[in-house]
Amino acid sequence: MSAAGMLGGVGRSLLSAWTPRPDGPGWAPWAWTAAISTLVALALTQFVPRTGGFGANLLVSHSIGFTIHALFAGLGHGLRFDMFTLPGTLRAAYVVSVVLAGSWLGYAGATWMRLGDAGLVAAHLGRASGFLLAIPPVWALLTMLLFAGVNRLRGQQLARERERRERADAQRELIAARLQLLNAQIEPHFLYNTLAGVSALMQADPSGAQRLLDALVVYLRSSSRNMSASLVTLAQELESVRGYLGVMQLRLGARLSVRYAVPPQAERLQLPPASLLTLVENAIKHGIEPSRQGGSIEVRAVPAGAGWALEVEDDGQGLGVAGLAQATGGTGLANLGERLRLALGEGAGVVLEAGPRGGAVARMRLPGVAAR
Repeated sequence: MSAAGMLGGVGRSLLSAWTPRPDGPGWAPWAWTAAISTLVALALTQFVPRTGGFGANLLVSHSIGFTIHALFAGLGHGLRFDMFTLPGTLRAAYVVSVVLAGSWLGYAGATWMRLGDAGLVAAHLGRASGFLLAIPPVWALLTMLLFAGVNRLRGQQLARERERRERADAQRELIAARLQLLNAQIEPHFLYNTLAGVSALMQADPSGAQRLLDALVVYLRSSSRNMSASLVTLAQELESVRGYLGVMQLRLGARLSVRYAVPPQAERLQLPPASLLTLVENAIKHGIEPSRQGGSIEVRAVPAGAGWALEVEDDGQGLGVAGLAQATGGTGLANLGERLRLALGEGAGVVLEAGPRGGAVARMRLPGVAAR
């Protein structure tokens, strides 16, 4: 751990040492108590020479300081009690009471360690009654000053944490709103053309029109179910893709063939709804439909580093200058790339490149996503 990190941990530990849920290294508050007790012993030795020298003062100061600390820690942790939640007057009364008890118990303990005899301890405490009345107010004052500083720092820390939470909440709301907007912009490109095809077939081929209409209903049912979620599994997304390609195969006939290469373990991957469908739609619209002879489409999922890649390859028209501009513009792949980054992180995205068979390959990156 770096020096800055250690200092930060020591600060966090001091701010939460007497609360039910302390933070930072456990030794840090005790180190603060030891440092303050040593300073008190030095002050007594310097300004009150009759107290018995630095060694005796250090023993008494440490005994009182650690006893007070133990009482605060025991009450805070054992009873799950946070004194910083009390009103100011009650907090002051609580601190003074604990300091008084800790001072008397600590002084008695230090005297026992020095004399080692119950009779001598009792006699000494009787002679030192005036001193015992003077010590607690001093410790109470020091403790109150310490806690006032801690309370001020805690207030500043809580204010910063509250501000960070508010910024994070606002950012999440912004991302959610942007995702909703982008999802709202997604509309099946083929819907109106398919309905027009149904209308054209109704007289010439009623059974064909019925099959096309049934396939459209299957697709719309699966895709509408997915669009209500922020993330769907690849298996759910494939239902929409199969429904869409089923419609297109009825429309295009022998001009379109489809293959799938998706291992079962990949079907539990999560992705935004209609994302893989967008790649398939682009392959149909910009690759297969413009080609006179049509072509084939392969949908596959392959491991890629720590994550996976979903690929849609076609052997259609390919990426000429016009085709590339169409395929990457508008609200298609551009919106998809933004949706992936918002939903899955900066490493997610989509790329489009020329395919080995003369068509195109659209590749969606799902970084750090493992299928179990």
